Amino acid sequence: MEKLLVVGPFNDAMKQALRQAFSSDFELEYITSRGEYSKLADADFALIRTLNFTAEDIAGMKKIKMIQRWGVGYDTVDIEAAAKRGIPVAVNYGMNATPVSEMAIALTLAIYRNLVPLTVGIKAGKWEREQFAKISYTIDGKTVGIVGFGNIGRKVAALYSAFGANVFYFDPRRPSAQDEAAAGVTYSELDALWGKCDIISLHAPLTNTTNRIVNQETLAKMKDGAVLINTAREELVDSHALAEALTSGKLLGAGLDAIEESFLADNPFTERENVVLSAHLGGNTADNVEHMAIRCAEQIMAVSRGEKLEFPYVVNAHLFK
Repeated sequence: MEKLLVVGPFNDAMKQALRQAFSSDFELEYITSRGEYSKLADADFALIRTLNFTAEDIAGMKKIKMIQRWGVGYDTVDIEAAAKRGIPVAVNYGMNATPVSEMAIALTLAIYRNLVPLTVGIKAGKWEREQFAKISYTIDGKTVGIVGFGNIGRKVAALYSAFGANVFYFDPRRPSAQDEAAAGVTYSELDALWGKCDIISLHAPLTNTTNRIVNQETLAKMKDGAVLINTAREELVDSHALAEALTSGKLLGAGLDAIEESFLADNPFTERENVVLSAHLGGNTADNVEHMAIRCAEQIMAVSRGEKLEFPYVVNAHLFK
C-alpha cells in the first residue's frame, strides 16, 4: 500500500472527497503544519494545499514520486529543487477556471453596483439609493483588460464578452490569430493595456516578473475611474499603492479575492467602501471540491502505475534532463 501525505488544512468535505476518489491501495495521512514535515520521508506521494515546500523540505523526501498541488498555482513549491530530485510537480490544470472566473465577475458586479456599501447602509437603517445610483455602472460597453490568458483568463474573457464588454488581453505566450478570433479578444502589449481599459482583471501566475505588477507606476497609467480585479495571487498587487489610488479617487474600486490570512495584520483597506475582499475562495466552492479531489487522485494513481504526466499537468517537466 502506498502512502499519500496530505499537507495543509483540508476541511471535512475535502477529506471525504479524497477518500472517495482514491483506491484502497492508498493510505492517506493528514498533517497541518511544517512541524510535521518529518513524515515526508516515509511518503510515496505528497498532496499540498496552502503550505509550502522549500528546497530543504524537498531534500528530505526520500521516497516521493510526485508532488501534487491542490489547485493550479505552484509558487509555493520549489519546482527546480523538485526537478533536481527527479520529482514531478503536478497541478490541477484547468480545474479552477469556472469558479475563479465567476468570482472575477462577481467582484466586478459588486464594485460596479456598490453591493457591499448598500448592504451595510440598509442594515444600519440608511436609504442611499440616489447617492449610489450616481456611481453605479454596467459591464456592457466597457473595455476590459485580461492580464494572463490561460484557462482562467480565457474563461473570464468569455464571461465579460457575454456581458457586452470589449476584451483585450496580454500574455507573454500569445496564442494564434485563429485562437484570438475564436475567443473574440484582441491582443495588447501590457504597457498599453493599463491605459485603455475600464476594468483590469489579473490572472497571471506569481513569478519574478509579475511580483507587484500592479504598483504606483502602473496604477498611474490606468484610466481614471477604472476598476482592478485580482483573483490570482496577492503578491501581484502593491496593496498600499492600490489603497492610495482608491483613496485619491484615481480608481473607482477594486475587487480582491487573492488575499491570505496574513493580510489581516496589515490591511490598508479597512476604511475603504470601494473595495470588496474575499479570503482567496475563488477556486474553493463546495461543488468544485469533488472535481478537484478526483483530478488529484487520477494524476497520482497514474504516476503510481508508472505513467508519465506532461506539461501543463506537470509544471516542471521542462526542467528534467
